[in-house]
Amino acid sequence: MKYRHAIAIDLGATNVRTALVSERGEIIARTKQTTHKTGKNGAVVTTQIERMIEILIRKHPKFALQGIGISSMGPLDYKRGGPAHAPNVPFPFISLTKPLTKKFSLPVILLNDCNAGVFGERHFGAGKKVNNLVYVTISTGIGAGAIVDGKLLLGKEGNAGEVGHLIVDTHYNFPCTCGKGTGHWEGEASGRNIPRFFKVWAASHAQEPVSFTYERAEDIFMQARNKNANALAFLEEISRINARAISDIIVAYNPELITLGGSVVLHNSSIIIRGIKKYVERYLTLPKIQVTTLGEDITLLGAAAAVFKKGEKSY
Repeated sequence: MKYRHAIAIDLGATNVRTALVSERGEIIARTKQTTHKTGKNGAVVTTQIERMIEILIRKHPKFALQGIGISSMGPLDYKRGGPAHAPNVPFPFISLTKPLTKKFSLPVILLNDCNAGVFGERHFGAGKKVNNLVYVTISTGIGAGAIVDGKLLLGKEGNAGEVGHLIVDTHYNFPCTCGKGTGHWEGEASGRNIPRFFKVWAASHAQEPVSFTYERAEDIFMQARNKNANALAFLEEISRINARAISDIIVAYNPELITLGGSVVLHNSSIIIRGIKKYVERYLTLPKIQVTTLGEDITLLGAAAAVFKKGEKSY
């Protein structure tokens, strides 16, 4: 049987990844580079991606391509075809769909990273037979993608699923790094913000003097695994915060399955999942909640799946 193939791109503020993917979900080849951030405008990133694609095509010329799928950091400007004013990137806009279509004469599909994630889960992961599915990523930031009644929710501008800015706390009055409010899920429980929030939490809740450095979220998780009392108590609070947000997601989308990914989850899966289940059960009846089976490749696979499913009414 002859399988179709696509180029998948995962564009983040830190790294760009490209891959040659079959419709079975097999990653045949991949490349990875640090995202370019020096230059006059976002064209430096566009050119970088073009060259990465050229490397894949040159090394694997025998594969006929169906198109190019892009999983991109957000927020997205779908009309112009790329991310606009993305955090941690110095360019106001990076044009993707038009220049890539012109250069490679292939259809280009653009999704934000969370929507690509749920798309990947639906077609290649635990959600293959699930019509109501939410994928949540807890990494540098927090976001989600949702499939409801078999259809991917995009929203007016393609940025549905910005659940990182759900309000989950009114106690600490802790400002989110988005600059638009306090008590946001991402502001307290994302990889970027866990160390900031720990400092505020420890000022009033530490059970003993804090005796370890916590520049990274992983420092705190490591101390919890070593049974440090402050780290354990703090992550219990993070579990309550995560559970409030997941409860909101359950009420909003009524999913059969919630899968979680992103670096914070993938590196600390047992702590995160156990804590969420413990406290969500106090609020609601649980759907199935688990770590994604696709790991860090979930967005690449979702970008490829979007190419293979182009034109279908349901996903």
